[in-house]
Amino acid sequence: MNARAAGGRPTKAQAAARTELLLDTARELFCRKGFAGTSLDEIAALLRSSKHTIYRRYPGKLELLEAVVERDVDRFRKALAQAGAAGADPVDVLRAMARSYFGFGASRDYAALYAAISLEAATSAHLRNKLREWASAALAPLREAIAIAMPQADPAEACEILIDLLDGAANRARWSDDAQADPSASDRSFAARWDFFRRAMATAS
Repeated sequence: MNARAAGGRPTKAQAAARTELLLDTARELFCRKGFAGTSLDEIAALLRSSKHTIYRRYPGKLELLEAVVERDVDRFRKALAQAGAAGADPVDVLRAMARSYFGFGASRDYAALYAAISLEAATSAHLRNKLREWASAALAPLREAIAIAMPQADPAEACEILIDLLDGAANRARWSDDAQADPSASDRSFAARWDFFRRAMATAS
């Protein structure tokens, strides 16, 4: 049999690859032009396809954005799990996962997509609910790691504290050309906040 399925239909692998390309293209445009500034016509043109091809997979632009974000959340969760996989001590596992989170937060690529979603969420209750849902799903591995590494702490509250500590530093690193060029600066920034978090959790116990 040739590379296409019987009847000239694409194989499952080909269909999956096309979906990935569609999500990649949509993500790039959402990051660069925002949700409102991106059209399905433009996405289709870049894919050298038609809007009908997109509609076969997603009912509209909002559903396409949601698919883009859900793929990012899945990749983020896998990255956290991979970061913690090498550790034996639960605290080391949590630290590695927190460092991975910090790296994502300091990424300008991450910031561009988050900014596009946040702008729309300001006037969309649906997207605000989705943002909370995505954040909860993305941070579930961290909460689970905290529950194991720091059984004396409330996992949800401790996770919020950790994220609050890391997000401010990640935001500064994201827009600092020096921090982007010097990974050791980010390492030092993370280490200071991690140490503060450890001390705070020890005191709380």
